[in-house]
Parts: sequence; structure tokens; C-alpha cells
Amino acid sequence: MDNYRTHVEIDLGAIRRNAETIKASTRKRLIAVVKANAYGHGVVPVTKALQGIADMFAVATVEEGVELRQAGVQEPILVLFSSLPEQASLIVEPGLVPTISDWKFANRLNAIASDKISAHVNVNTGMNRYGVHWTEAAQFLNRLKTLDRLAVKGLFTHLATADETDKSYVFVQIERFASVLEELRNGGELVHAANSAATLAVPESHFDAVRPGLVLYGVYPVAERPIKLEPALTWKARIGWVGSLSEGEGVSYGLTYKAPHQTRVAMVQIGYGDGYPRALSNAGEVLIGGARRPIVGRVCMDVSIVRLESMDNVSVGDEVVLIGKQKDSEITVDAFAHRAGTISYEILTQIGTRVPRIFKHAYSNRKTR
Repeated sequence: MDNYRTHVEIDLGAIRRNAETIKASTRKRLIAVVKANAYGHGVVPVTKALQGIADMFAVATVEEGVELRQAGVQEPILVLFSSLPEQASLIVEPGLVPTISDWKFANRLNAIASDKISAHVNVNTGMNRYGVHWTEAAQFLNRLKTLDRLAVKGLFTHLATADETDKSYVFVQIERFASVLEELRNGGELVHAANSAATLAVPESHFDAVRPGLVLYGVYPVAERPIKLEPALTWKARIGWVGSLSEGEGVSYGLTYKAPHQTRVAMVQIGYGDGYPRALSNAGEVLIGGARRPIVGRVCMDVSIVRLESMDNVSVGDEVVLIGKQKDSEITVDAFAHRAGTISYEILTQIGTRVPRIFKHAYSNRKTR
């Protein structure tokens, strides 16, 4: 663990193998979603690990796309959310692929471009957070054809309930999307709708390409598991102190935990300042020596306290696993998130910047298309 009080280990080989598995299973083009620092995994190393497999990368913001261009990524980079008109030059200069869902932004792109700009259009089929409403999409797309420097190369939608057990609304959205495609009858655009959940559970949503995010990193967003994925992230910390509490003595802010008897405890060098949720106060658990041990008292900004058992042979500097495997035990991201009362997406993306990422490079960049 070198000198780190806490760190994350990222298995880039696992991410690449997950992408290969997804692509082989769906037999569709792959738009790899690497927004939010590749879901906390490190956007530049992850993107480079996926080169030769991913046909396109997708980010949420212009700044994320620019970061990849500056890192030397040459593949198409789709900005999934519609940008502000003032950001048009930031898209055009590095050759990003914008998502267009309003006329003002489209007009601005067309006005400043010197060459054709490839763009995608988001069709709002019921997610209702942005996009061109499906009943107006064909008219909007036909209007875009009057802008001579814009070329619509892709159409997509986002499914609101693909990770729910009841997928009836997913098929309502797919029907609406299909009606737009039928009305256009063009066939020249790259059509995509499948997020991670739909990639696994809704083959009808695959169209020309799938657009997975979470599953690339080995985490299942749905109960369906048609393919085997490898978790790519392990989060570790270290023991910083070992002590004991007398019967009735409290620990940490507010003394919310009181020892029922003489109790050994250990301080783990992890806190909410690192992205370890405060919601795990008196609720979380970690792995020490392959055994599950509970968090007691409130999680602090920089440290947390764990209750030990009398047989535990624990010393300062020992490894603690927060997410991942240790000996025969494992704490999955899903189990971790459940205890924190949230979802795996939030846990992964909130691991803080002061937590170093250590990358394993067990992969080859050979072409697999």
C-alpha cells in the first residue's frame, strides 16, 4: 500500500474485459460512457484502456471532453447533455460531438463552424429532463437540415426505468422512439438508447449501438445478469491507531456509540473528506484480516472508528478494505451503497480527489472490432 493512508486500486484489464464482453454479447457498436471521471475510476487511464474496443466515448460536459482531447484521445467524443450557446467554440475547436436539443444552440454552432460539425440529437421520449419532445422531433430534425454546417449523425434517447423490475414504461419509450425513426425514414444516423441497465436487460433497446456506463466498471444496475462482469475498483485504507473503551464509554463526535463492555477499537484512516459517507456512522462495515468489522460512532472528516473482536491481531498500518475482496470475504459496491442508503453510482463518483488512484495495466490495446 506504499505510504497512502487510503487509496483506490483500479483494474484497467477488468474494465477492458467487461467492454469486450458487452460488445461480444450485444454485437453492437459501443459508446463507452466515461463521464464523472469514468465513474470515479480515472477518466484518462480508463479511456485509453478502452481504445480499440469503444467506437465512441461519451461525457457529460464540454470540459470533460476537452480533457480527453488534451490527453491525446482521437476517437469521437459525444457530449451527452446539450451545452450552452456560449460553449459552442469549446466544442468546435477540439472537434467534440455535441448533443443538440434547442435551436439557439444549433444556430450558434452553425454560425461559428468553418467545416461540417457532426452532432447527435436527444429525443425526449419520457425521461423529461431535457431533449426534443418525441412528438416534435421529426419537425426539429428537418429544420436542422437548413443549417449547412451541421450534420446530424446520431439520434438517441434515455430510458427512465430500465433498472426497475417493471419495464413496461421502457417499452412505451421504445415505441415512441421507434415512431420518430419511422417518421424520419432516413436510416443514416447512429441510433442508440441502451444505458447500462438496458444493455443487460432490454435487447429491444440496442438499435445500432449500446451506451453503457456502470457495467463497464463491473457493477450490475439490475437483477438480470446475462453476462459475467468483473468489478474493477477496490478501496483500501489503513489502521492508524488501536485502543480500548471501558464499559459505558463513548467514541467519536457526539459519543453516539457506547461500549456495552470493555471493547477494543481501531481508528481507520478514512472519512467523509475522502468520500466515505457519513451515513455509515454506526452502520458501515469494513474488512480487517478477512473478517467483517462494524463502524461505531460517527464517521469523521478524516477518520472512522471500527469495533474489533478480542481475537483480532491488529496493528497500526494494517490494511482495511472498504470496497472489494480480502481473503474469502467481499464488500461489493452495491452492499456498501445499500448500507449508506444510496446507489452505487453515487458511491463511486464521490470518492474524493485526495484518494489516490493506483492503476493496474493488465491489458493490450490490440484492435478487437
